[in-house]
Amino acid sequence: MKKKRKKSRRKKRVLFLLAEIVILAVLLAVGYVILKYDKFQVTSFDEGDIKVNEGANQEGYTTVALFGGDSREGQLEEGTHADCIIVATIDNQTKEVKMVSVYRDTLTEQMNGEIKKANNAYFTGGPQDAINMLNKNLDLEIDDYAVFNWKAVAEAINILGGVDIEITKKEFYYINAFITETVKATGIPSTQLKKAGMNHLDGVQAVAYGRLRLMDTDYERTARQRKVISLAFEKAKKADWATLNNVIQTLLVTEQDVDTSIDLDDIVKMARGITKLHMG
Repeated sequence: MKKKRKKSRRKKRVLFLLAEIVILAVLLAVGYVILKYDKFQVTSFDEGDIKVNEGANQEGYTTVALFGGDSREGQLEEGTHADCIIVATIDNQTKEVKMVSVYRDTLTEQMNGEIKKANNAYFTGGPQDAINMLNKNLDLEIDDYAVFNWKAVAEAINILGGVDIEITKKEFYYINAFITETVKATGIPSTQLKKAGMNHLDGVQAVAYGRLRLMDTDYERTARQRKVISLAFEKAKKADWATLNNVIQTLLVTEQDVDTSIDLDDIVKMARGITKLHMG
């Protein structure tokens, strides 16, 4: 009986020790993410900075403006052309995600009343003017955004293992020149494609694919951008925690890669529920 009691006590001690180790590990992980998050460029708007259209009714939806910076130096602030403009909407009940592109050359009313191209708003007034432009012209209620440069997208896709995309003959004719330019701008190594057809693209190649515009119209280019995002999103849903954590660490370490107004609590909520989300 005494031996059994000793074994039982030892088991309890081991279980308590394991529980303490797990709790400590979780606390350290959370603390680490919070410390890394401090390196993220987080923009807090003052009251009145964002003007919401009075006729907008987006109850039950979370809407975020996504901007892709086109700076060769990786800049994210005003003075940069946001050639990728996407309005992403999440149905909070069904968890359906929908993306709508706004063509960069779309004539829109700017905040000063002038009629100019849509990407002019970000160039002259950064995220604040760009969001206000979208709200004003599209009757929306956006107050959050995220902007990424080429390097951020390339790094994230590399960590997720790349994406499989069918390259047309017209796209293949131009893509290698865009790959060369993207390598030069990001400093991330890559290789040129050898043929059209189905290709497994690394991060740089995927960014180059999303930038293609010479062989067709902006309609096709924005479709390519949404395709890259959708495929990366599906990869993230299937990824293990180690991979997702690697993405977080990589994007949070370098301040020039990502800028957002979304706070840590909301990011954690989105991460926790990523498997429930699906593309519409």
